[in-house]
Amino acid sequence: MNPVKYAVTTASDYAVGLLRKPSIYGIVHSVYRKTVNLALEGELLALQAAGSPLSPISLITNLTAGEINALALSPGASVLVQDHVILVNGTNGTCLFDLQTASIHNLGLSKDLSSEACTYLQKEIFHALSLRDAGSFELLFTDRARAESIPFLAAAQRRLSDADRLLQGCCWEDAAAVLCRLIGLGLGLTPGGDDFLCGVLAGLILAGYRAHPFALTLSAQIKGHLGDTNDISAAFLRCALQGQFSLAVNRLTALPSASEMLALFCKIGHSSGTDTLCGIYYALQCVRFLSPENF
Repeated sequence: MNPVKYAVTTASDYAVGLLRKPSIYGIVHSVYRKTVNLALEGELLALQAAGSPLSPISLITNLTAGEINALALSPGASVLVQDHVILVNGTNGTCLFDLQTASIHNLGLSKDLSSEACTYLQKEIFHALSLRDAGSFELLFTDRARAESIPFLAAAQRRLSDADRLLQGCCWEDAAAVLCRLIGLGLGLTPGGDDFLCGVLAGLILAGYRAHPFALTLSAQIKGHLGDTNDISAAFLRCALQGQFSLAVNRLTALPSASEMLALFCKIGHSSGTDTLCGIYYALQCVRFLSPENF
């Protein structure tokens, strides 16, 4: 039986770059309502429904969520990538996803913002978080009393307070170690602590502190703790360590308003987007401890 053909319409250059080998073998890692995750030789990529938010691991297709479900793809099914196509063996036959006409986006975050732009972003992010109530990391900044009543947020609050104290003392390694204890903390497919740390890494880049000793040791320690969370969340952290972030994060360089920001980030999971935004806000706050003479 000939494979049924579908199109990948949009992808990140990071994802496409991982598929440039002559042939890659893998399996279906997991299947969700709008996403089929593929495990390919140590990397994770996501076939997603049309209209999904673009992330570094995204391969967005021309299928609706219902059509993706109808493919009857199951975890463990074999996958072959060859000649710009992805072949996935499903219960109803082989599916072919063609990348040749996909629109490719560079999601590498590289623009350093001015101190004035960072101040603007801090203000607008706080405003955006104040308008959002997902019961997750935004409460650490908008309703601390309520956050203290939620066990995982109370734990996160203690770690952020400890990290602030250590950063004030220029104890970069100890501060990074405390923040790494957020890995795997929280609810959802990608725990909020992981999304928050992705945001911290993005915020340090936006503020121009990617080469600061704190940023370097934080990156190194996160890399050493990727096994402390699930595969999907680890994939996003791995991307963040390489400066690869969602389209929503990249659009912060255009200095959107709070309402525009909220619209972008609320499309990313129940709270994953705003948890990432919280991490960016926290990193922009931390810059006051990372004086230039400490480079």
